[in-house]
Formats: sequence, structure tokens, C-alpha cells
Amino acid sequence: MVAMKGVILISTYPDEANALKAARGAVDSRLAACVNIARIRSIYRWEGKVEDAEEYIAFFKTTEDSLPRLKEFISSTHPYRVPEMVSITMDSVSERYMAWMVESVS
Repeated sequence: MVAMKGVILISTYPDEANALKAARGAVDSRLAACVNIARIRSIYRWEGKVEDAEEYIAFFKTTEDSLPRLKEFISSTHPYRVPEMVSITMDSVSERYMAWMVESVS
């Protein structure tokens, strides 16, 4: 049994090209085992006004141990001045999937 915990780090990007670049960079660098990307619409307050924008959301699947390096990678490569980085601990992950994630980021 794999004792390590899985984590999903969520970040949004202004366009598909930036999201793909981040996803490929994270997987190539073994910081994430997998990244899912989807187009979304975001409504948020920025610099005193309410924005309504199309963005791309990326779900980076990684391990607890790799999370700090993944955050550093996203922070240093993200096009936004204040990139979203929200992490969710995976409470229930199949043993085989977790083993694959650990192997993928090791």
C-alpha cells in the first residue's frame, strides 16, 4: 500500500496555449502525473472592477511531496501577476492510481 497522499492543485490560465505549456512543463519535469484542462468562464473582482472572462482551468494531479516544487514552478512560469493556486487533498484514491502517480512524479 502506498502511504503518500495525492493532491490536486488548481490554477486558471488566460488561454489554452498557456495552460498547455504549464501542463506539459509540469508533466515533463515530473512535478505532476497528469493535468486536466477545461475551458471555463470566470467572474471575479480585479483592481476594483468585476471581470467576466473566458479562462482555462488546469487540475494538476501530484503528490504531497511534489506539491511545493509544483507551486514554485507555477509561480515562476504563470502569466498572471497573482496566479490562482488552490490545492485539494485526495482523500480517497485507488491504490493502483496512487502508485502510478507516485511513480510518475518520482
